[in-house]
Amino acid sequence: MEKRLVERSKVIAYECAVCARATDAPEGTVRLERRLCRECFPKREDRRPKDLNDLTGKEWAQASKSVEQYPDTRSPKQKHHGACFPEALALHQIGIYTKTGGRVLDPFVGIGTTLDACAALGRLGVGLDINPDFITAAKNDLSNRNGGDKQSVIEADARNLLTYVEPDTIDFVLTSPPYGPLLQQSKQAFAYKWREHSRIKEMPNPLPYSNDDRDLGNLDYEDFLGALEEVLAGTLGALKSRGYAAWVVKDFRALKRGVPYVNFHGDLIERAQRVGFDLWDLRIYDQTKFRPLVCMGYPSSNFYLNIGHSYIVVLRKP
Repeated sequence: MEKRLVERSKVIAYECAVCARATDAPEGTVRLERRLCRECFPKREDRRPKDLNDLTGKEWAQASKSVEQYPDTRSPKQKHHGACFPEALALHQIGIYTKTGGRVLDPFVGIGTTLDACAALGRLGVGLDINPDFITAAKNDLSNRNGGDKQSVIEADARNLLTYVEPDTIDFVLTSPPYGPLLQQSKQAFAYKWREHSRIKEMPNPLPYSNDDRDLGNLDYEDFLGALEEVLAGTLGALKSRGYAAWVVKDFRALKRGVPYVNFHGDLIERAQRVGFDLWDLRIYDQTKFRPLVCMGYPSSNFYLNIGHSYIVVLRKP
């Protein structure tokens, strides 16, 4: 096979004509001709249309990490809720998948973290929840925020969301669903906290959200998945064509039922695809540094990993 030699451009060292910094440039380039360093060389304005968001190219690249951490800073109302995602996560996701003025839906809005982020970013949020205490907390907090008056908080069952949201009007869905029997099975002081190699403070597990029969968190797992499928179908109808949805979910264990690992994110994906979503991406939300280590199974033959991460399942409407 004939070998072709590619002649490389010669790199010339020189001093920048503006800042006098030592630099270099390939032979034949405009930057060398003008004797400028990379910092002083004027960048052409990027005039390509931004169809999805308002990010720069650098911000776009930084936002594309498949493993992400968020500061676990929680407001008093978030501590009251017990299982909501950080506002930093909502700001990040909404900033990726929407432009200023975009419409965001959270069918399980809880105490309103998604809407708080919408207010901060100049988006129009719509949130539903059946818990009147959470609805009150969300409304009260939004009333004290700039942009809070542009957010809509509705006390309603997420399975009926198309009663309150017009089809094909939502740019992005961001939510975290109630966790079926997970919270019901959790004890307030879960297992044995292994403290010898950890300085993380012990954290009580969140309690069930309500005793309401409509609360998906009170359903058995299979019924819970069936209800989630209804909500997924509703969000698909509410989204605009090619719109994104991000579901923050965590796998768990059901040891009392003899199930060592419940692949919740996989079950969610299966139900989402069943109603017509495309699986677009899967981001790992690393919470390791904010979670105490639990010594489970010691010293038996059963060794369990600490589940120190959640998933951000990114779906897209075809």
